[in-house]
Amino acid sequence: MHVLLVRHGEAVDTRSAPTDTDRWLTNAGRQAVTRLGKALTKLDLRYSCIYTSPLVRAVQTAEILAAMQPDFEGPLEVHRALSSEEGTTAQALAPLAHAQEDDFIVMVTHVPKIGVLAGHLSDLDTAPAFRTASAGLVEIEDGRGRFQWMLDPDSLGLRAR
Repeated sequence: MHVLLVRHGEAVDTRSAPTDTDRWLTNAGRQAVTRLGKALTKLDLRYSCIYTSPLVRAVQTAEILAAMQPDFEGPLEVHRALSSEEGTTAQALAPLAHAQEDDFIVMVTHVPKIGVLAGHLSDLDTAPAFRTASAGLVEIEDGRGRFQWMLDPDSLGLRAR
């Protein structure tokens, strides 16, 4: 199984939205996520499903990634435990318990949860730093995860861990 952890794109500041939950992607954030989606498509990654935090900026990021993926049929599901304030690590990772060995799962979330999930899945001593509109791939085989790479949002180049 492969798990692609994605941090949402850049969102409007907290003064522009009624609550943190309602913050939406800026134009630059949309463009960065679109570039990320194109780069992921060029890598010929085929998503089985996408899980996203319910926060607006994460849902928008997930929708853009789904639209960029040729032949993606879903599901694209909101998973509350991927939000920044709700759920434990185990709750956030619960959808993986039902995944098949050949699934490619995308999880769109926030800082600091994304680093915690990467560290937990890969048994890393230090969690990688995820900038907005960045992605990191974890390969899970025989119950053990290994962090493969990160996709830098500026260069869209892969960086080994």
